[in-house]
Amino acid sequence: MSPEEVLDLNGDFKRSPLLETARRLHACFAAAQIPYVIIGGLSVVRNGAVRTTIDVDVLLRREDWPRARASLDQAFETGADRAKDRRNGVDVDFLFSGSEWETTAEYDERMGTNFLSLQSVLELKTAVYLQKKSEEGIEGAAKDLADVVALIRANSETISSGLLDSIHPAIRKELRRIVKKTRK
Repeated sequence: MSPEEVLDLNGDFKRSPLLETARRLHACFAAAQIPYVIIGGLSVVRNGAVRTTIDVDVLLRREDWPRARASLDQAFETGADRAKDRRNGVDVDFLFSGSEWETTAEYDERMGTNFLSLQSVLELKTAVYLQKKSEEGIEGAAKDLADVVALIRANSETISSGLLDSIHPAIRKELRRIVKKTRK
């Protein structure tokens, strides 16, 4: 199933409060020239996996947070590392990183905001799965593993050995293992 088919299957996603919030975030950050990328459940859905989510997760550089927070002042109620869309009540969680991710952000014209590329969302979700598995056990990591498996199934034709070769070395072996198990 293509990402478009998944979005269509979930109803009129163009009118989703989550997507409206993501678009408002894009408008605020674009006006202030702040790089960002949508991660988490929305990014998983955008890349073709069937998934539900109740918030918008955003990756920013830590040093951009003060300007980002100021840019949200009118449309969002902000906290230490979260916000709430004043118009529709959707929660936004902010995660902070270095600048490596900037090259992986893709603007999705249909959805009107920046998302992680397929490769990047696979890397991120696999890394989170491994971390949670180590810290919380398989029970705490199950949702992230399910996301990785769903992404692999939804994009089986585009996940090539070349893509896997370009995955960060710290998680490449595990992602290859998951791909092999998923394709059986």
